[in-house]
Amino acid sequence: MAEPPPGIIPAFLSGTTMEAFGLTELTEEAPFTRVSVAKILGDITFKGVISDWQPFTKQIQGYKNGDVPAEELELLVVQDTDMIYDQNFYFCITEEAAQSVIEQFTAPGAAGEG
Repeated sequence: MAEPPPGIIPAFLSGTTMEAFGLTELTEEAPFTRVSVAKILGDITFKGVISDWQPFTKQIQGYKNGDVPAEELELLVVQDTDMIYDQNFYFCITEEAAQSVIEQFTAPGAAGEG
């Protein structure tokens, strides 16, 4: 298992969570999306310890992105089909990490490379 870089948190997300957060639409060509922090925190509040996001509550609550209002914050969530970080997804808790991941997948010739 590769050690995740700063700002990246590996996570196992169940099929139910994937469906609830629109993650079943992700593909190898487009393996990432933004997910509302408010929606994630709502899932944690509603499900408690059975939420797939619950182990990461503190990191998610601490996420900031400049002057973006809390209710508009979105985490970058990435499907890790190769399980590089030993889980089926990872998410970015810094905008720097998110931009780095986006650049990896959008750089010329990057699609489909693993």
